Amino acid sequence: MKTRLPLLAFALGLLLAARPAAAGNNCDDPRPLRLALTPIKNAEIQATQYRPLIQQLEKQLARRVELVPAPSYGTVIEGLLADGVDLAELGPASYAIARSRGARITPFASFALRKPGSEPASSYRSLLIVRRDRGLDTIESLRGSTVSLTDPASTSGTILPRQAISRLTGQSLETYFQRLSFAGSHDRAIEAVQKKRVDAAFVASSRLDEALRQGTVQTDELKVIWQSPPIPYDPFVLRDRLCPALAAGIKQVFLGDSRALHGMFSELNMKGFIAVGDEQYREIRELFANPN
Repeated sequence: MKTRLPLLAFALGLLLAARPAAAGNNCDDPRPLRLALTPIKNAEIQATQYRPLIQQLEKQLARRVELVPAPSYGTVIEGLLADGVDLAELGPASYAIARSRGARITPFASFALRKPGSEPASSYRSLLIVRRDRGLDTIESLRGSTVSLTDPASTSGTILPRQAISRLTGQSLETYFQRLSFAGSHDRAIEAVQKKRVDAAFVASSRLDEALRQGTVQTDELKVIWQSPPIPYDPFVLRDRLCPALAAGIKQVFLGDSRALHGMFSELNMKGFIAVGDEQYREIRELFANPN
């Protein structure tokens, strides 16, 4: 049977592996379990940071967990649509896009962020950032400038910025700015501003907070000139056809005893995992209810 996936998905080998099923083909019991992560940062760093989670899944599920290469948000979406990915971390918009295209997936967990003050621990914001030394203070001052987005399916790096610029200026991103570029990840978008490759960038507040914590961005280096309302943080999703016992085991690793993951949480600056469901992402999904 021919697949409609782009050639990139074939090259990555996401979709051609056989998927073992339980007796009667009523559910899927894949071995190995395939995990995909949206590329919010350097892929090698991301894989290293998530290694404790992968090891705990392998231990509790008694099977190998394969981390599927994902150079874009779209690659993860295509993998879920073709049953080539079993478990994934998605952005809110990429979750909504996947569901609007017919992916049979369910969100079940998300990270709780370590955040000061009264800001909800399970949310983040889209930020428009510039260098402090550029003398740019408002969205109006950026008219005709260059801006970096992250990925076409990124909630904070593209989807909400498009809506915000249209609402605030009456123009599209393409007409308001002189040039748009896609950095591919939030970290690369931040770096593009730092190195003056662009005048501004839309990024996730969680990624800017992490860059400040790691010291890759200095506190007086960048400035935020716009921020969105709170956005529910990235969901982990499961394919609905996974066998119930397997799905329950995965959820137990995320939402049960998390002592084995404390090192990972500390590295990621997270409090831990929290349970989520589709309702938390209802407003984001409504944006894609009529994709055409």
